[in-house]
Amino acid sequence: MRGPVFTDTGRGPYAGDRRTMEIKYHKFFSRSLGQDFELKSYGSSGKPIMAFPTSGGRFHDYEDRGMIGAAAEFIERGDIRIFAVDGRDRESWYKPVKDKWIGLRHAQYETCITEETTAFLSETCGITEKFLATGNSFGAFHAANFFLKFPGRFDSAVCLSGVYSMRTELGGYSDEGVYFNEPLSYLPGLKDQRALAELRKGYLVIAHGRGAWEQFNDQARELGEIAKNKGITCWYDPWDETWPHDWQTWHAQIRKYLSHFSDGVQFGDGMIKLTGPDRRLEKQREQKH
Repeated sequence: MRGPVFTDTGRGPYAGDRRTMEIKYHKFFSRSLGQDFELKSYGSSGKPIMAFPTSGGRFHDYEDRGMIGAAAEFIERGDIRIFAVDGRDRESWYKPVKDKWIGLRHAQYETCITEETTAFLSETCGITEKFLATGNSFGAFHAANFFLKFPGRFDSAVCLSGVYSMRTELGGYSDEGVYFNEPLSYLPGLKDQRALAELRKGYLVIAHGRGAWEQFNDQARELGEIAKNKGITCWYDPWDETWPHDWQTWHAQIRKYLSHFSDGVQFGDGMIKLTGPDRRLEKQREQKH
């Protein structure tokens, strides 16, 4: 049992004067975190997308910074349904003291997302389908991790301007809890064929600009190469120098990929649709690796 649950429903105008999308605020008590956990949902049908905040960000930032507006066309026509979840980075990756509690607190956050939040959304919103994970900047770190570590919950990811190793950010500190949450650390050594077979069913987008404030493009390129070498379908898509590490870039990028997903993308020898009424449907299942 998760404890008390609160859901508030509203509607908000986005793409046009006559169209509105369903917007809901949700809160439940997370036993893994020992705290209330908050999220917002946008839309009422379509591919479920779980959006992770930037470093130290909150669940409402995805709307406040224009990402929901950028995706409104796809939400309103029922291609996608976005669930913007809260983060706990200031209690883990960005807390002042670098020690084992980084990994331990992040593991509690993982449990909150993969067990409690998915169960909550199944009960309250009827979500049984696998999620597409997405995020910008440090949100892309989370999106990549949840896609790569939990293919039973996530079957695709869109990672925009991400960091994929935290060694520099943590001042050189590392331990097992850090290592097994850095895609550039654990993915090269992943040899479990059953886990790889699951990941090869998925679809990964890694994108970034080459303009101001983009610091981790080498990491993005490296992760894309590792994924492809493991047989994971990966669209590595660097944009040019006119696109900085900032929200206007991510607005344009999310529109591009959502448009491609509804039309169909190359997968193996054929094409698949990742969003929209004719999308590939994959049911969630209990699984960790």
